[in-house]
Formats: sequence, structure tokens, C-alpha cells
Amino acid sequence: MRTKLQSLDAAAASVQAGSLLGMTSAVLDNAPMAFLRALVRRQVGRLGLVTLTGGGLNADLLIGAGLIDSYETCSCTLGPYGPAPNFQRAVRAGLINMKDST
Repeated sequence: MRTKLQSLDAAAASVQAGSLLGMTSAVLDNAPMAFLRALVRRQVGRLGLVTLTGGGLNADLLIGAGLIDSYETCSCTLGPYGPAPNFQRAVRAGLINMKDST
């Protein structure tokens, strides 16, 4: 039987430029941060991102690294720490194509 386990770097290498990522974590909970940092190290760009029920630290990290071209969400916040700064900056500067999923 073929194993489904692979290294973090191998998993990150499976994400190609232009891929669409989906994440279900919100605000600060359950974000796959080690995987996201591996993507940042690879500098895979032009990614699409969808977050349910909203985005938080996960989305803000990828947006701040300049990896996201389009983002579909109902919100992006750091919860008790306030607005997600990279998300706010990117939206105001028109750096990402936003799709509202409210």
C-alpha cells in the first residue's frame, strides 16, 4: 500500500504557481503554519485563496509574503489582536483580487 505521508517540503512542492488553496481555519485557530511557512520559503506566487469561515493569521501570512493574487472570504481578522494588517494593506493598495463570499 502506498503511503500518503510525505515531508513538509514535499507537500509544499506540490503547490504550483496559480494553484487555488482552500483553508477552513479562522482567525488564529488550526492554521497549518509550518506548511504555510514552507510555501513562503518556496515563494510560490500567483496563488488563489479561499477561506471558510473567514481568514486570519493563515491568510495574512501568505498575503504579506506577496503570494496571493485572488482571495475569496467573508472576513480576514486577527480576532482579539485587531485587523489583519497585510490583508488591509493589500486590499487598500489593490494588490489582490477580492471575492466576497458573505
